[in-house]
Amino acid sequence: VNDPEDRYKNLPGITSLTPSLLSIDIDGRVIRLDSFSKVLAPGLRCGWITAPKYITDKIQFHNETSIQQPAGFSQAIVSKLMNEAWGHAGWEKHLVQTQRQYAERRDMFVDICQSHLKGKVEFTIPTAGMFLWFRVLLNETASKRKGVMGEIFESMLNNHVLLVPGYMFSPLGQTEEVLDKPYMRAAFSYAAESSFEVAISRLAQALEPFTCRNI
Repeated sequence: VNDPEDRYKNLPGITSLTPSLLSIDIDGRVIRLDSFSKVLAPGLRCGWITAPKYITDKIQFHNETSIQQPAGFSQAIVSKLMNEAWGHAGWEKHLVQTQRQYAERRDMFVDICQSHLKGKVEFTIPTAGMFLWFRVLLNETASKRKGVMGEIFESMLNNHVLLVPGYMFSPLGQTEEVLDKPYMRAAFSYAAESSFEVAISRLAQALEPFTCRNI
């Protein structure tokens, strides 16, 4: 790509986002969960639910007998921002800017991964979100060794880099069936862009004893 701007001309913005399941629900069976954490500020811990009233009434009742409600301070900040400072137009502008920022960080992260992790992992370039999912290309010896993903986790710690093991997201929990599945999740949303190359270089070193050589 000669012009870096060409990469971002076809971002969906607001109007071309993939339709949600809620938009095609005609029976009132879909519950949609949204959060400000990934697009505004993680510490707010504030979001919203869109669902039929018979469901939201039950959720409200559960809240009233458990957590009462989300933090009032967070709700006040979001309300002030959405209703007075930004309004709907300002919120959409912020979302488009965030979408662009994530796309730029993704592209930088992917380029570095392709440079340093060739022959060590494979991954699909995401079209949304803030994570890369790696499948570790274990060599023949490592692939037959029980507990190898635990060894890789220790190797990452020793090399001062940390990814989330895939089994953490499995509905099966930490069972033998999934503990050694060679998957890891990397986030490109939090770390400074200047640290991407250092982190991926460390990951390459951590994976070296367990994977194929660079191709």
